[in-house]
Amino acid sequence: MKKTSLFLAGFFIFSGFCFSQDASDAKSDPVLKAMVEELDRSYKKLKNAEKAPLYFLQYEVFDKSSYWVSSNLGAIIDEGDNLSKTLTVDARVGSHKLDNSHEIKGKESRSRGANSKNIGSIRIPLSDENAIKAKIWELTDKAYKNALDKYLKVVMNKKVTAKEEDKSGDFSLNKKVNVFYQRVNPSQIDKDKVKKIIKRLSAKFKKHDFIINSSMGLYAQNINKYIVNSEGARIVMGNNFIIMYCTIRARTKDGMDISRNKNYNFNDFKDMPFEKKLSDDLDILIEELEELTKAKEQEPFTGPAILDNKSAAVFFHEIFGHRIEGHRQKSASEGQTFAKKIGQKIMPDFLSIYDDPSLQYFNGQFLRGYYRYDDEAVKGERTSLVENGVLKGFLMSRIPLDKFPDSNGHGRRSEGKMSVARQGNLIIKSQKEVSYGKLRELLLAEIKKSGKEYGLIIKDISGGFTITQRSLPQSFTILIKYAVKVFPDSRPDEVIRGLNMIGTPLQTFQKIIYTGDDLEVFNGTCGAESGWVPVSAVSPSLLFSEVETEKVKKSNEKPPILKPPYFDK
Repeated sequence: MKKTSLFLAGFFIFSGFCFSQDASDAKSDPVLKAMVEELDRSYKKLKNAEKAPLYFLQYEVFDKSSYWVSSNLGAIIDEGDNLSKTLTVDARVGSHKLDNSHEIKGKESRSRGANSKNIGSIRIPLSDENAIKAKIWELTDKAYKNALDKYLKVVMNKKVTAKEEDKSGDFSLNKKVNVFYQRVNPSQIDKDKVKKIIKRLSAKFKKHDFIINSSMGLYAQNINKYIVNSEGARIVMGNNFIIMYCTIRARTKDGMDISRNKNYNFNDFKDMPFEKKLSDDLDILIEELEELTKAKEQEPFTGPAILDNKSAAVFFHEIFGHRIEGHRQKSASEGQTFAKKIGQKIMPDFLSIYDDPSLQYFNGQFLRGYYRYDDEAVKGERTSLVENGVLKGFLMSRIPLDKFPDSNGHGRRSEGKMSVARQGNLIIKSQKEVSYGKLRELLLAEIKKSGKEYGLIIKDISGGFTITQRSLPQSFTILIKYAVKVFPDSRPDEVIRGLNMIGTPLQTFQKIIYTGDDLEVFNGTCGAESGWVPVSAVSPSLLFSEVETEKVKKSNEKPPILKPPYFDK
């Protein structure tokens, strides 16, 4: 990672605040200067402009540069780059106890946008200070008026709805004003080298007539966030995110679309995998996709299973991580699965879980969930969630809870959204580890014990989703892409397709009976009400005494009638 002015000695004063970086970088930054000056002007003149005070104002700019290139069958099909700066304004009217962000309840909650996390954003100029100020002024006016309007609705709604059990208020104080300046330069990418590699590798797919669609490419994004607020926060920080990806698709004779994919995440171009490694991995994907075209469709199943490490990391992210986000413990629309379970055992006593956004690498592997400060200007903290199976805490933004009044730096969002508690780097640790070979032996023993004909090893998934709202079943779905049947006798493993893992969290956690010693990283991008944010999770493989699966939807369309044109001799 290449950074500007990294930890240089010296301080300088900027609008009354000290930055521990090279003075010339921050002092000459037109975006930061415009944000600070316009925030000071706006807050001073608007805070008591109406009967309901503006007690908090924050500006956040997402400064992004992107480069992408993709290839199909040995040819470049898309290449481009983009620069953008996008502003989001947080305006809070009322007080920390009750403000315009308060949840609207009762029949009014069903009104369109009543509790929407969309607060709007605007593109700002790339450099001109006065032009930037004009755009900030424009969005500040809109955000302030919207906050006043929403606050009046909140006050009226409070008068006609039942009293709330949680009395913690709507916004917590930030006990430490954070000031930090560290822009991160984009990783220097050898574009010609990348294009040559992906052209050569994507040409491999022309040898296989069952592949009906394929893509290989690279997407690199540099993000620098600027955060200034009326409490005095002055933060500039950055990250690089680079993904090299490959996807291949086919269709079975009975009309099921199947696919295999592989992603590589890193933050510096020098860490891109060697071409030989990429080529070998693609050969495995091709082999697996061909196996899936010939595999039998799986019938619904309950029985023992292993969830391989990277898939297990996604499992914990979806099934546990979202339900442990602080704001879900007080929202009237949420299922509040764990709201009153602090100090209670919620999973096997050999499992512990924490979230630590300050980790940039795990065992040498880049973590997408890394950040220094969250989108509410709070330093990201390691947060213990489960210790020896017992629930200890929640991921907290500045939306407080009665027994958790403070943020632990997990307020996150994408531009134009209101921040809520989100995951960063979720880490699962086990005290009941065995080698993967031993885990398989234990699976075979569990199959015999259960009287089932076979068990499952779920090797790869494409993601999943979980339902946390109380108006719907509190269930989850894991989207399985590649799995095998495992038999307790001498029969070889059998590749299967067309299944998802389903269940409910409280019951499923209790069925984890062993883990592997093979911790692995999942890197991805998570979508929720505050938008899309980069995340990571780390987990060993898991052995379940029982899982449940269901059939997946299929298109019922036949495969292409003709072979691809390059096979027509």
